[in-house]
Amino acid sequence: MQQQLNNNLKLSDKKEQNFFGKPDKYDFSKFSSIEEFGWDEELMNKLSPLAQKLNLSQESLEMLLDIALEMSQKQKMAYEKDEIAKYQDNVMGYNKLFNEDSELPSANSLQLRQYMQLANNAYSEFTSPKLKEILEKTGLVYHPELIKMFYKIGELSQEDNLSHCGKPAIEELTPAQILYGNS
Repeated sequence: MQQQLNNNLKLSDKKEQNFFGKPDKYDFSKFSSIEEFGWDEELMNKLSPLAQKLNLSQESLEMLLDIALEMSQKQKMAYEKDEIAKYQDNVMGYNKLFNEDSELPSANSLQLRQYMQLANNAYSEFTSPKLKEILEKTGLVYHPELIKMFYKIGELSQEDNLSHCGKPAIEELTPAQILYGNS
């Protein structure tokens, strides 16, 4: 049957003749180790009967999978490019909101530097590594509402001497100081 198919298609070259003629079982080992391919056992199990129905040889199937891999890589790059653009748009939008926020000190002022230093200190002390990762990955770390929140946390921690464990420092007071105060 293979010879008859090759004769009907007038495939004289030996390489061309390898495109048809299904094997008993297809070998996907070449692709199963490629991380970018996104190996999916279920899809490969669906592909085998289809390839056999189309009478594809191992070589023909590998050629198609090579093209699928290339397409997958191009789609992944386009997706990543879109995600980067989306992230940058979000950060630019947050920057615009920051500059327009009347509650925040004016740009390039000493007050703004002090404001941001207090907010950054609170962010560093009270934010877990996992939350930092999420905020930085989404760009929300630049959102003015989040900055204002951490500024307020920073103010409270200075006033009440809060520490990361959440317990305020309590000084030892005498009964007279409790009843009449420190004066």
